[in-house]
Amino acid sequence: MKQYLILFILTPLIGFLFSLSPSSKNERSIYTISLITLLIHAALLVFVGFEWLLSTDPVLFNSYLPFYVYETSSFRVDLFLDKLSMVYSLVAVILSILICIFSRFYMHRDPGFKRFYSIILLFFLGLNIVIFSGNFEVLFVGWEILGISSFFLIGFYRERYLPTKNALKVVSVYRFSDVLLVAGTWFCHHAFDRNITFFELNHGSELMKLLGENATLAFLIPFVFMLVALIKSAQFPFSSWMPRAMEGPTTSSAIFYGSLSVHIGLFLMMRISPFWIDNTPIKIIMAIFGILTIITSSTTAAVQSGVKTQIGYASITQIGFMFVELSLGFENLVLFHFAGNAFLRTYQLLVSPSVLHYLIHSQFFHFVKPKDRITNSFWGRIQKTIFILSIKEWNMDRFQFKYLWDPFKKIGNFLQIVNTKLMSIVAGLILCFAIGAKIVGYELNASFLDVFRYALVLIGFSSVMLAFVERKSSLKAWTCVFAMQVFNLMAIIYSADVPYSLIEIYILGMIIAFVIGYFTLQKMISFENQSDLNGFYGHVYEHPKYALTFILVSLALVGFPITASFIGIDIAISQLHFNDYPLLIIILLGLLFAEISVLRIYTRMFLGPHKKVYHQIAFKSS
Repeated sequence: MKQYLILFILTPLIGFLFSLSPSSKNERSIYTISLITLLIHAALLVFVGFEWLLSTDPVLFNSYLPFYVYETSSFRVDLFLDKLSMVYSLVAVILSILICIFSRFYMHRDPGFKRFYSIILLFFLGLNIVIFSGNFEVLFVGWEILGISSFFLIGFYRERYLPTKNALKVVSVYRFSDVLLVAGTWFCHHAFDRNITFFELNHGSELMKLLGENATLAFLIPFVFMLVALIKSAQFPFSSWMPRAMEGPTTSSAIFYGSLSVHIGLFLMMRISPFWIDNTPIKIIMAIFGILTIITSSTTAAVQSGVKTQIGYASITQIGFMFVELSLGFENLVLFHFAGNAFLRTYQLLVSPSVLHYLIHSQFFHFVKPKDRITNSFWGRIQKTIFILSIKEWNMDRFQFKYLWDPFKKIGNFLQIVNTKLMSIVAGLILCFAIGAKIVGYELNASFLDVFRYALVLIGFSSVMLAFVERKSSLKAWTCVFAMQVFNLMAIIYSADVPYSLIEIYILGMIIAFVIGYFTLQKMISFENQSDLNGFYGHVYEHPKYALTFILVSLALVGFPITASFIGIDIAISQLHFNDYPLLIIILLGLLFAEISVLRIYTRMFLGPHKKVYHQIAFKSS
């Protein structure tokens, strides 16, 4: 029976590929393909679930052909089914079918009808990869697909300014959780000296004994994964990305941020529960973040004027309760709470346009001015303070910009002041020396080698910081991202004995992606005489093929799953020694800003209101 697990991945994958074939005007075919895909998946889930319940196996686990294997590092397609997977998958497929049927009428005659259904199937694919993942590597693949599908759906109305801008904001926060997930996986690799599976994690007391021997890792691993979960589930202080994500169609908001995607952080914490179930400090920290989220999100929801934002913050509040319940050990209650919250929020979001219409109609005829019940007493001033903080969403956006993004912008702006031509010459000479020394087999002194490796990754990090703040030239920003990958690669080559066959795949994939991306930007500049990144130019309307090409090569350049750069990054990072954690931090920060930089180039060049006056222009404010 375990051999059927791969069908939970293949079914949405095949459905997604088939959804790309019909004409964008053939709504019936697009809808039929999507619905049949989801119904087949539901039937398969019922069949496997029924057979599993009748069997004596507590879980189902199957390992398929490895994607690659190198020493202690491997990428095996391991799939895992247990009670947690079954509950999440059942809720996911039921809600996806409902959204699919509802969207047929809601999105009727929308120019992006086909694009919407294709992205929904892509999201469903990523969600199932996460739910049925049998190891951290497979889970990361699904995690990345969820992130990029979120970006596409938030910016679905790409002719508007705010959806485009907010899509980039949200994916930036998502990317922060992605690199933390990579860091947590790296710590696990060094704690157990190999890639572990979730079957081993949930049924291997020896692993926990091994982890217990290192108190630092015993705290650090669950703490890093907890940060990943808090970010993905929009918990305090990261809650402010939720209302920005509501810019997409209401149906996508319902399935993403009301029901499924926003609960995936809880799924991660329950999947890795052996790491923290006996760790009291982690449980206390988790409960504190849950309580802070309950306070901030419930008060914020009470004062919002937008109905989707109210529902979003209400959902975050309930997830805060779930984190508290999870910290107390009530896992079955959390699963029940998750299902109830998911169905309720989906229903609320789907009917919100109608409810809003009825309320406005009622207010027009029966408006009564509310009484001001807040007095000027001490408690009254406290209430007013909470009211103002809630209106400002507890300044969480300001916190993120001040402590997450502004310091790196300052670094990039400082580097722009420095003589970039001289910097480029020095960096080029160092790169030539690094390549030449490897080719001739010259052995570097051990103490010099450490300094040299850090010099390489710092040059790479400086390159991506320049790309992060670059506004004058899209070609320069693109080249800086490629330079970061090259310098990181050289640093990793000097850090571990990685086979040249894998290095060649990594280099070839990066070069192909860079050349195609550079050619695409060069053609856009020749067509439109526009190379800066000072605004949003909306060239996707007149050059859709170039836009599609550029987003694909952008993902290939920065390590999107199952690309050459992803394989290289995964192997290279796993080969870093535990004492090289400062090197890992710099490399991960570079990868974080690399994806943000290439998506920024894409959004500014291809999305937003078109710069030409003969195209329709939406209002800047939504």
